[in-house]
Amino acid sequence: MIRNFDELLESARQLRGKRVVVVFPNNDETFDAIEEAAKMGLSTFVLVGDEKIICAQLSRRTYPEHAVRVIPQSTMQDALRSSIKLVSEGHGDILMKGGVDTSTMMKAVLKEDAGIRTDRLLSDIFVMEFPQREENKFVMITDGGMTMAPDLRNKVELINNAVEVAHALGNPNPKVAVLSATEMVLPNLQSTLDAAALSKMNERGQITGCIVDGPFGLDNAVSMEAAEEKHIKSPVAGRAEILIAANIESANSLAKSTTYFAGLRLAHVIVGGRVPVLIPSRADKSEAKLYSIALGVLMSEHHSRQR
Repeated sequence: MIRNFDELLESARQLRGKRVVVVFPNNDETFDAIEEAAKMGLSTFVLVGDEKIICAQLSRRTYPEHAVRVIPQSTMQDALRSSIKLVSEGHGDILMKGGVDTSTMMKAVLKEDAGIRTDRLLSDIFVMEFPQREENKFVMITDGGMTMAPDLRNKVELINNAVEVAHALGNPNPKVAVLSATEMVLPNLQSTLDAAALSKMNERGQITGCIVDGPFGLDNAVSMEAAEEKHIKSPVAGRAEILIAANIESANSLAKSTTYFAGLRLAHVIVGGRVPVLIPSRADKSEAKLYSIALGVLMSEHHSRQR
């Protein structure tokens, strides 16, 4: 099992031949991550965008020969169209956001003729490293980037997507906590009803490859002490490795709080499409972008083995 980001980087280094297509790279943090990933041999890169900006950035850095290819496109829209075409035609294994904003990029990715969608829901899996954990330090949060207000059917797909990432990381039976504001099932709080239904669906084999329980408050999902204080008996309580949030606002805020309040190491990847899609925030540091590249490499290899 891959249990932390150091192990993730080492595992990704063992996988060769992955190509990351970067849409309109234009800031220092993105190029720093590209340089480091190229030096580590994580992947090669196709940089699609403003040739002057790209060449100026590359001239200040060192990287292995043939690790970076530049495709000039003067506008973000042209760069986005060209990047999606490269990936859909099999000339790239991972699609990564550069300077383009997330909503513009994902609207283009989700178009029927883009060649990236499948019959699955695309969702963003945020992975953080929880240092207090002794064993598997990875905790996933979803979905803070794609699914606005997931209903019960959507939440089944969110679980399946997150479980796929956990399996790719070598965790064969991840513990999934469905979050709400309380651990009690309340008829007037839909997130608790969804949590109870998802737990029962898992119990009856409708959701597999994981252990699902809920509802949980965040405290009793990740803290053994909190779970014991509230006398919650569950194999997931205090040990959750995947957190299913009630909606995009809570997932997004929870994920960002791990960076801005706690300074934890992080990565994230969109799965459910034909290739992994990386949407690092333009405010993310180069380290987070590097970890996301490594996660994308791992998921690309996982997809290849599943075909």
